[in-house]
Amino acid sequence: MFKNYIKIAWRNIRANKLFSILNIAGLAIGIAICIPLFLFVIEELRFDSMYKNNAHIYRINLKTIAGTHMETSETWANVPNAVAPSAVKEIPDIKYAARMLKNGFGSPASLKVGENTFVEKGLYWCDPDIFKIFDVPFVSGDPTTALSKPNMIVISQAAAERIFGKQDPMGKTISIDNKNLMTVTGIYKTLPYTSTIDCDMVATFLSSGFNQSESWGNASFETYCLLNDGADIHVVDQKLNVLENKNIAKDDRWFSLQLQALKDIHLHSEGFSEGYSSHTGDIKEVRNLALLGFLILFIACINYMNLSTARSEKRAKEVGINKTLGASRGQMVKRFYAETSLIALLAVLVGYVMSFGGIYLFNYATGRHLVFSGLYSVDILVGMLALWLVVTVIAGSYPALILSSFSPLALMQKKIAKNIVDIVFRKGLVVLQFTCSVVLIIVVVIVSEQMKYISNKNLGFQPNGIVSIGLSGIENKQQFEALKNNFRNVGAVTDVTAVQAMPGGGTSGRSLYKTSEDKNGLDLKTCNADAHTLNTLGMKLLAGTTLPESLPKTDTVIYAVVNTVCTDYLGYTPEQAVGKEISAMGFSKTIITGVVANFNYESLRKPVGAYLYYKANQAPEGYNNILVRFHTAALPQTMKQLESAFKNAAPNAGFDYTFLDNYLTALYASEQVTSKVSLLFSVLAIFVSCLGLFGLAAYTAEQRTKEIGVRKVLGASVINITSLL
Repeated sequence: MFKNYIKIAWRNIRANKLFSILNIAGLAIGIAICIPLFLFVIEELRFDSMYKNNAHIYRINLKTIAGTHMETSETWANVPNAVAPSAVKEIPDIKYAARMLKNGFGSPASLKVGENTFVEKGLYWCDPDIFKIFDVPFVSGDPTTALSKPNMIVISQAAAERIFGKQDPMGKTISIDNKNLMTVTGIYKTLPYTSTIDCDMVATFLSSGFNQSESWGNASFETYCLLNDGADIHVVDQKLNVLENKNIAKDDRWFSLQLQALKDIHLHSEGFSEGYSSHTGDIKEVRNLALLGFLILFIACINYMNLSTARSEKRAKEVGINKTLGASRGQMVKRFYAETSLIALLAVLVGYVMSFGGIYLFNYATGRHLVFSGLYSVDILVGMLALWLVVTVIAGSYPALILSSFSPLALMQKKIAKNIVDIVFRKGLVVLQFTCSVVLIIVVVIVSEQMKYISNKNLGFQPNGIVSIGLSGIENKQQFEALKNNFRNVGAVTDVTAVQAMPGGGTSGRSLYKTSEDKNGLDLKTCNADAHTLNTLGMKLLAGTTLPESLPKTDTVIYAVVNTVCTDYLGYTPEQAVGKEISAMGFSKTIITGVVANFNYESLRKPVGAYLYYKANQAPEGYNNILVRFHTAALPQTMKQLESAFKNAAPNAGFDYTFLDNYLTALYASEQVTSKVSLLFSVLAIFVSCLGLFGLAAYTAEQRTKEIGVRKVLGASVINITSLL
């Protein structure tokens, strides 16, 4: 019997080629869109699942306490370097703990191997126990001892190939920032994209300057721990804060410690400060794209139902004849479901083939690297089977349940009576389908306008035409001064400045106080800079002067340029603030030399906060970047000249540069992904809706064949008939 249902279904599909093609195309496009979206969702939800102990791995986060040196509460992914060793000693529930410090607090490392120099963005300094927490597979060396002594480093296979080519790296030496000479003691398999830790090189923390003393002050270290089986997370959290209270005086306490499960880090760290991983996701993005996938599939199913109901009058006679010949309603239900299942199966197969192109489009739009092998995974194959069943049930529900109910009495009528329920239902489906499409259009327009706003927003400085050049491998002050002079001698360069961090980069966090009795303070970002910073960045000076060009060697004052968030908090106008002494955590005597207009030094997601550029003889932070402003007319030539100037001053350092406008654009990577994916797949979803509309219009024209013939006999042209329809 089932074989007969399939034969009849195939006969009906061939007899109604246009509607069959529209049905299959609509469902196939919907499926081809959904598969890459669902592959992305699966990949995001399975981050870090490759580690054997992932259920027991946690990151120790820091939550600032509002009103204690900080105006508002924030969560930081980094903690002080004393946390890991103290926790292992004093909390039995913690089996291992390891610190991770990205080189230069996030700055790329300058490497020298033989006579060659390289720039490495994925170099971390880690405790030896890091590989007891994360079971990273090694291809050479022993993970338990590879970082056990000073001057040891392990590298990924990708880094080994990039730096050493076909040579065996084991035992070779690598100079880091012209300061540390490290020996390669291990090679591990390159970490997949779905790993939160993204190291390409891991140097032993024993050779880091921060290993010499444990501090509860500088919170710059990502810290991971492996808990014993059966450990209670809430109890460990409490013990961590007992540990903090034991080591920090009550009046100096400004944070609490808390664990975050490894499985939650990737998707639930949005808004966290100070994290190092470049593989950060957002649960809202995952939910939005999953919803988009379901919405597109829903539109495709409605499209099928619309076309099925449009043909209800013709199918009613077919049902009537079959029932007259003895067919039961149950048999008609099975027959309609067989037809739908066959169309759905063809659509699933076509959509599966088309999904290879869908993955390409998704990767193009998002910059992700979904692999085609994911289409052969058990999840996707089982999902395709489930999708076929779901589409069959949903899309075939109306034809099977409603059309099968037609009475044989319909055959006695010259014209099939219009079923009001059928008409209302069909119109309701059309309205619902295009409502979904309109919602997608609105979303696309809103996201597009947001991106346009971001690109046109006046940030308070001019990022175009500025390149940031890293200083990781600079060996001494003489090289540093020679570097600045060489850059100034390049013809296209208009100004050069040295800074601790470019806007959007890693500054230092402090607090600004109104008085010495003020215990709360205002969150303050500080950046070591020189006299040319304001001019290079194109900032607007409202009052006073920029930072001094040079300072007497005996001068102990810290000179500062602040934004108006600072002066408003202190209760001064810009003019009144100039020359005033201010109190900032960790600073000695600090004098305001100038006030600049507020500028967006972070993502536009965050409100503009207090910011301070400073210059001092004994600056607590150093310079990490040189910013060069230049004319962009001959960009390739200018960059070659800058590289030549760099190599002339620092031949042993790697030339690392970033265009400031590109760096700032990257801050909105998730918004750009949402914008591109929404636009691309919404257009395809709207196209599916239009296929349905075309089918309805074609059926309407088919029903009015006689009317059209009469009109043409009476002189109507093709244009007249087309306009009428």
